[in-house]
Amino acid sequence: MTKMGLTSAAALAMVLSGFAIDRGEAAAALSNRAWVSGHGVDQAGCGAPTSPCRTLQYVHDNIIADGGEIDVLDPAGYGPIAITKGISIVNDGVGTAGVQQATSGQNAITINTSSSAGVTLRGLNIDGLGQGFYGIYLIASPNLTITHCVVRHFTNNGIFINPNGANAFTISDTLVADNGGYGIDILSTPAGTTSGAIVRTITRNHHASGSLSIPSLAGIAVGSNANSGPSVDVTVVDSVSENNDIGYEASAGAISVGLTLRNVTAVNNYYGVYANGYQIMLSHSTLNGNNINVEASNGQVWTYGDNNINFSRSGNDIDGTMHPLVLQ
Repeated sequence: MTKMGLTSAAALAMVLSGFAIDRGEAAAALSNRAWVSGHGVDQAGCGAPTSPCRTLQYVHDNIIADGGEIDVLDPAGYGPIAITKGISIVNDGVGTAGVQQATSGQNAITINTSSSAGVTLRGLNIDGLGQGFYGIYLIASPNLTITHCVVRHFTNNGIFINPNGANAFTISDTLVADNGGYGIDILSTPAGTTSGAIVRTITRNHHASGSLSIPSLAGIAVGSNANSGPSVDVTVVDSVSENNDIGYEASAGAISVGLTLRNVTAVNNYYGVYANGYQIMLSHSTLNGNNINVEASNGQVWTYGDNNINFSRSGNDIDGTMHPLVLQ
């Protein structure tokens, strides 16, 4: 009886070991790199350059490992994607890699991951076709990089960064235009510090009434939906905001919000720069042709005294007081 019991136990151990090996092999089957193509097919085992997949979502769900990279082989539309792991999606110059969302109320790209690998989006043409809700919606990710992308034609914000924890982001060489909400909206929460840089980026045509109006929407807005907690701090460099209700806005209650603008241009907005309850630091920038170039009556605008601020349409270049800073 003891011998039979040992034999049974050994057999059970071998079976369990087999299951463990099978599960390990399944996990190992996820790839660190996979390819998509307009000529690809979403099927088991796809992802090699010679047998690419068709959509980003299929690769995300079935092929790519956390921290992996999805590469675009040729111009095509690759569908919307909900991202729940750390990945990079890369179009390195093969032509238009479309990420379209034609369903009302749905986002083109939704990011909700705690992976330390973060998320990178490069070379994507993200289009809401007048129906999609957000272009890029960040719910959670410790790190986000957006570069060489176009985000257009959404009914709400083009890019909405509203993390439920700490987040660091970079947006560079990107066009955000013709959306029904803000161009880029960074909204902090009490759960962690939000910080980021926006570099060589254009935001254009964001206004509530279909034409320039009393301020409602901004090309780039930084703010808070909390009265206490960590700060949100954003720097914008070498960028242009035009034909919006507001070019650049910092708005907050009691939480610390800072917006640093260096070598930016705001033209043909209602307000070029709008400090609404918190502070903006402005240097080496050009603000002209706006209805009011600087609105500083409801917040603080600090200047290094090296800006070009003139030719407002209303004849009121600066509403309120700008506070000088000493160059060092």
